Amino acid sequence: MNKLLNVLSISFLGLIVAVSSIDIQAQDSSKSSALIEEVITTARKKEENQQLVPISITTVSSEQIDVLKIRNLTEIASIPNVSLDEVGTANHVPNFQIRGLGDNSSIASVESPVAMINDGVYVGRGLVTDSFDIETIEVLRGPQGTVMGKNSIGGAVLVTSKNPGDEWESKLRMAYDGFGSPGGMSTYIQYATGGPVNDKLKIRGVVHTNYNEGWHKNMFDNSNHGDIESKMYRGTVVYDPSETLNINLKYTHQETDGDGPSSQCFQLFTGGPSCVAPSFNRDRNSFDLNIDEIGYLQDTSDSLVLKIEKDVGLGNGLVTYIYGDSSYEMDSIGDIDGTPAFIFHAPQRAVDDQSSHEIRYDGSFENFEVLIGYMSHERNLTFHEMRILPSLLGGTEWNGGGDLLHESSAFFATVEIPFSEQLTLDLGIRKTEEDKEVSIASLSAGATVLSTGGASNIYFLGSRNPSSIQSPAQASCQIFAGGCLRDFIDNDSWSSTSPRVGLTYQADEDTTYYAYRAIGYRSGGYNMRNTAILALTPQKGPGPYDQEEATTTEFGIKKSLEKGKINFSYFTTELTEMQRVLNEAGPAGPVQYIKNTGDASMSGIEIDFIYMLTENLVINLNVGTLNAKYDEVIYDITGDGIVDYNEYDLSLPRAADLTYSAGLSRDFNVGTWSANGRISYSYRDEVAYDDANLGIIGEQRLLDVGVDFYSPSENISVGIYGKNMNDYVKHGNISPVSWGSFAPLMTGKVVGVELVYDF
Repeated sequence: MNKLLNVLSISFLGLIVAVSSIDIQAQDSSKSSALIEEVITTARKKEENQQLVPISITTVSSEQIDVLKIRNLTEIASIPNVSLDEVGTANHVPNFQIRGLGDNSSIASVESPVAMINDGVYVGRGLVTDSFDIETIEVLRGPQGTVMGKNSIGGAVLVTSKNPGDEWESKLRMAYDGFGSPGGMSTYIQYATGGPVNDKLKIRGVVHTNYNEGWHKNMFDNSNHGDIESKMYRGTVVYDPSETLNINLKYTHQETDGDGPSSQCFQLFTGGPSCVAPSFNRDRNSFDLNIDEIGYLQDTSDSLVLKIEKDVGLGNGLVTYIYGDSSYEMDSIGDIDGTPAFIFHAPQRAVDDQSSHEIRYDGSFENFEVLIGYMSHERNLTFHEMRILPSLLGGTEWNGGGDLLHESSAFFATVEIPFSEQLTLDLGIRKTEEDKEVSIASLSAGATVLSTGGASNIYFLGSRNPSSIQSPAQASCQIFAGGCLRDFIDNDSWSSTSPRVGLTYQADEDTTYYAYRAIGYRSGGYNMRNTAILALTPQKGPGPYDQEEATTTEFGIKKSLEKGKINFSYFTTELTEMQRVLNEAGPAGPVQYIKNTGDASMSGIEIDFIYMLTENLVINLNVGTLNAKYDEVIYDITGDGIVDYNEYDLSLPRAADLTYSAGLSRDFNVGTWSANGRISYSYRDEVAYDDANLGIIGEQRLLDVGVDFYSPSENISVGIYGKNMNDYVKHGNISPVSWGSFAPLMTGKVVGVELVYDF
């Protein structure tokens, strides 16, 4: 606790001094006030004041997104016990961690314990969404399975895009950043327009483009690395044929084209592998790259969301129907070894189609409020992954992947029963049924050992140049055409019940006390990246592994202040049948298999504070602590052949003991123009990368600054901003392999300018 207080005090005082030293004038209108405005959440599938909802929630509004210059979800750093990153081996794919629960793997078939929900539709792993033209970003901490559904035992991230307003409006945003980077620059152009066509019809269109020349320098050929171009188009139609009926249709298209994931190879620990040659080793605390394969990433996604709302007389209620349909296609190749030698390159291709239906009724009666609904979800995934390894004979080509069909359905209901004007009991339950079918081609020798010469998904290339294979379309066998050996075919079903019981005490209009206990589940499933040789190690095969259960008890206080708020929560979580991705060295790189390894418990506190010190000065402070430990281990995590104290002494991966952030926002005038300046600092403790604790992701310290200038009419703004100004190395995933470690690297300091024009 003394460490926490010292660190917070030093950081806070530093921020105060930095901003208070600026000579400023008072400003007539405050941009900082947007940071303390009342925010509406949909955490319980209805619109409510965030401060009145008995859940730990952080909601960022569109106004706050603009003030804080949040480009995408990964830039939201001021949330206790939350880390919003990308999976290093698959750009744009979330690797969200909430209260120590998250997904460390890029395996496409693995379900994340943090649910991603876009415009009311569950999308599973989802994409890291650009924040332009977003109405709200909501981060729900703790199990949300009763209302949000499966795979939300850690929490849920809800992203809601803007709808057209009652008046026609247009907005153009242009930004240019990367000044001082080792590589090139990044250009953003974003445009949104929309409004009423007539008294019943509204439309809105959005265009977003980003061209990034690559932040990193590749020492191999002195080229920029990380080059990527992304585009997004969204169209929204809102039709109100009557006062009681609303129809909302959204279509979104996204595409990216650029370099493959950047990586370092470094000596993971003293005496460990040294990346083949000592000269290949990179400094873990630098941004150095030295790779021979630039690689590429190409992906496209399309989504359609239809939402129909109908007011009904029963209980002054609302019936809502939501249909979601999405498709995602990805092709990539990455230099997995992270060295200038051709050792291990990995092309991938995935096609992921999802569709869902949800219908629900929300009504209010004299003695209770009720929400009841039904949801169905279907996912079809086809995945092909290759590993290209050279040899004196020309090299080998390893192929694997397969098909997954996932169907699920659920009934859910919640009821709020007021015992008095102040005390309310809330009850909820969700019943979920799931079925999964898989047909898997092992990324190994297949059904027989390679040396026997039997059937296999491994091919000797002979005179064929391994470096010429740039896509699964050039593979010797085709997953998408059914040409690879399917050595594992299986199906299984799971059933789960997610109850919740809670009490809310509204002491006054500004103070809410709450307590609840809830149970949630993460889907059981299969590992479609089967790297084990089934004939030799069937226990490390594709599965199935069982579903994971989380039971959380939480107590909280939410206090609205005249010029701010302060929220506090204490929680405990008990995990059983934990799903863990285990890594070990193999003949073709890392062997990854999934097991239910044991039980664990977590507990922690969270503090969320924001206050307007003056009419033009706002301060915010967030703190999260987490204590996580194994209670029972049933599987040999360390790989030493026995389950003993070595397992119980392990740290749970991605469970940071301490996270915190502090920030200041101040408004002032420059002549006839107004301005807003910001400074924020966020910290995250070091964490174990994987369950065996073979790698550590170092502590993270990020300093962000910015200032915006607004014209007298406020329709034009010009801004200067800096992200990660202390140039702190943001570590990505790391994974032990037979020659070293693959460590995708994130960007360092980014300085940019921005122009916004509202017309």
